Amino acid sequence: MQAPTNVPEIVSPETVSASEQAFRALREQMRELNALCAAMSQSFEVLPMERRIVTSSARMAGVDGCSLYRREGDQLHFRVVKSTSLGLMAVTDFGEDGVFKPIELADADGTPCRQAVAARTVHENDVVNISDVTRMPNYDASRIAQFDQRMGYDTRSILSLPVSFNGGDPIGVLQFVNAKNVVGNHVPFSSSHVQLARSLAALVGMLWTLGG
Repeated sequence: MQAPTNVPEIVSPETVSASEQAFRALREQMRELNALCAAMSQSFEVLPMERRIVTSSARMAGVDGCSLYRREGDQLHFRVVKSTSLGLMAVTDFGEDGVFKPIELADADGTPCRQAVAARTVHENDVVNISDVTRMPNYDASRIAQFDQRMGYDTRSILSLPVSFNGGDPIGVLQFVNAKNVVGNHVPFSSSHVQLARSLAALVGMLWTLGG
């Protein structure tokens, strides 16, 4: 006897659950993106919107940390820093010392500085995706290691994107730290993270260009 040819595909409960979870996450991301766009259409107040974008970005991407830097000459200045595990949410005016001091983009003779991930992002004008920062050359002397030692943190994965407007030169950097899976384990940043982060960086570029 010939076996039936139209046997329904059997989908495991685990697969259905994963699919539903992915769909719900995507739906929530779209909802938050729409809310951000709606808020910006009503007001271009820079400081409140910077904070809202960073807070929403961390939540949408499912990361522990998110930072926003704005370029001022040959430096990148912190605008907003958020870390869920550290209970940290700080905005602007970080001073000139410590782990939140400005990041130099060039040394005294004008040579580009690329040691910091954010600086490298500006100079390459491209996404920098690092799955494990502890494997970076000279990690022990890096600003990342200094931050971790001072704050009692454990930085693993970093996703760093240039902020620009309509494809122009970078005017800042949006950076995500420590992507996590549903059970809270560290994971590398995926292509889906990158796609979402590009949209969020574009919103920041629009805010800074139109809002001042």
